Amino acid sequence: MHAIEPSPAPRSLTQGTDTVREFQWVLQKFQTDLPGVFDVALVSADGVLLARASDAKAPAPGLVSPITSGLAALGYAAAELNASGAVHRTVLEMQHSILVVVTVSDGSLLAVAADTGTDRAVLGYQMTRLVRRVGHVLTPELRSTLRDHAAAAD
Repeated sequence: MHAIEPSPAPRSLTQGTDTVREFQWVLQKFQTDLPGVFDVALVSADGVLLARASDAKAPAPGLVSPITSGLAALGYAAAELNASGAVHRTVLEMQHSILVVVTVSDGSLLAVAADTGTDRAVLGYQMTRLVRRVGHVLTPELRSTLRDHAAAAD
């Protein structure tokens, strides 16, 4: 699998664009390689959509960030209310799909939507692998670059 490596020096716009493309490629590969997954989104800690890979079944882009942030906030509030400690994963099971939200090391959120028939154990394992793989490269510089590219795409 292709590895993402952070750059030690500031990047030019072209290099930043390459990094965004590489990050998008990782999300797209995750989405297409797991049967049943139709939407993968990375949302910043403050609720901004940073990157996304989806197919025709996915909701409109404007809905992804507020749904992801809101679901995570409800999970955090429930954990605090019950003094349950850290939230590892928030899962919303619906009639035709599931939505799983996990926190990335920098506080951003990875949201994955999949058909109900998707193997949840495999999905959870692959999401954990993805978070470990990309979490260390989500530097403030990369988040800023992703945010700039996402804003330009709107």
